[in-house]
Amino acid sequence: MAKGIVALQKLREQAATLKKYHPDWSFNKIGKKIGCRHSFVSRWVRRDQACEPLHDQSRSGRPPKADAAAQEHIVMAAQLPECRTAADVAAKLQQDQHLSFSVTTVKRVLRQHGLQHLSPVARPMLTDSHKLARVKFAKAVLRRDKTSKRRWLNTDSKIFHLHKMGRPLRRWCSPGARGTVPRPKHSIAADVYMGICYWGVTKLMFVTGTHKQVSKFVNPKSKRLYAGVGSSEYSEVLSQMFVPEGNRLFQQAGQWADKWQLQQDNAKPHKTATNMAYIAENVPGGHFLTWPACSPDMSPTENMWAWMEGKLHKEYQPKNVEELKDSLEQIRQSIPASMLHNMFDGFQARMQRVVDLDGEYINM
Repeated sequence: MAKGIVALQKLREQAATLKKYHPDWSFNKIGKKIGCRHSFVSRWVRRDQACEPLHDQSRSGRPPKADAAAQEHIVMAAQLPECRTAADVAAKLQQDQHLSFSVTTVKRVLRQHGLQHLSPVARPMLTDSHKLARVKFAKAVLRRDKTSKRRWLNTDSKIFHLHKMGRPLRRWCSPGARGTVPRPKHSIAADVYMGICYWGVTKLMFVTGTHKQVSKFVNPKSKRLYAGVGSSEYSEVLSQMFVPEGNRLFQQAGQWADKWQLQQDNAKPHKTATNMAYIAENVPGGHFLTWPACSPDMSPTENMWAWMEGKLHKEYQPKNVEELKDSLEQIRQSIPASMLHNMFDGFQARMQRVVDLDGEYINM
């Protein structure tokens, strides 16, 4: 059975099971829970309630053009670097295996096996010095006690857009059914700082870069207001948010209140002498290890940002920057403690993966 059919069968069973355990849930709520339309949920829940089978009945019709062995060849050929399109796969099979399949058949088989026509994710290029720094950092973390990450407040910033940005995903379709995706010329955004630790999350602090929020600090070189977050504004982030919130979180946890450490990336405003001196004086455990450059994949905060962004565009429809801020605050309050525990308990394995790959990017 193809992977796509198996996944569809599981979704049907999940919909029926959720309705049994939560009879008061609407079809729309169940659909959002499992990522399906409410009409799909309604159909299969009603079939289950009528004691009808949830699996597809066997159907008559012509036999498939590609048998199991041929389908395996198609899937293997699609994973070769030189086969970028379905036409390339069909030509490769004709040349190497003497198998003749139309492009339509190739696409159908690939879809049935759960493959999609997607562009690769672009990442910063790692130099040898970057890789050495990443391995050095990972080994330094691994030498420490496994529970030491529980006294670490990981901080970062993120720009959230009112409208979903980025390049639309590619898909196989006919030219007439390609469709369109609305995209604003200039999306309203909110630039926000937040910190996470094993014991909870800090409050949000919106900074310069947020729609209609202008910096109040002047760049001494250009004599103009900063277009983004400068050293002086980050000093306010430290004194008004990260340090007080870090003290609150660790005091509430009853652990590491006098030993917690602050972790930040190496952005220039973060590592000025003034800000580093403030951290050394006001954070009980001081600054954690220097974070290596070009290493967002090593930070658990990036996983948190991705989760929040997905939840924002899936469950909220903010119409202006104030609603965007309110939505982000609601999402922050809904962050489950189990997610934070998994992120920090799994940090050791993340660092071991960096060492095993000699500093290359990891997928965690």
